[in-house]
Amino acid sequence: MNKEYTYRENIICFGEKQIIFNERIAEIVEFEKCLVIRNKYSNENPTNNLVAYDFTGYKIWEIDDIIKPLVPQTIVSIGKRDSQYISIITFAGLNLLIIAESGQIVDKKITK
Repeated sequence: MNKEYTYRENIICFGEKQIIFNERIAEIVEFEKCLVIRNKYSNENPTNNLVAYDFTGYKIWEIDDIIKPLVPQTIVSIGKRDSQYISIITFAGLNLLIIAESGQIVDKKITK
């Protein structure tokens, strides 16, 4: 699988496919089959700042798909747990362990 991509400010490119975000890219975590991207957030766009793409530029999931029943959550921290899982912390203190390639939540905790 071709894992080549480039990014600058609010744009990520997978080969010829270019994806433009409303906010700057703050962090990218790479997995075997996908990237998880956390964008900076602002008062104008405080939520939906986490998304996963495969290496062809296809969107796999975004945070609003995963935590739909909850009030929109701004993601403030992400971390690669191992080759399969990503840990995220929301502004409100929700800590989720997610399978990066599917967006499935496997553990939920309140940290505040």
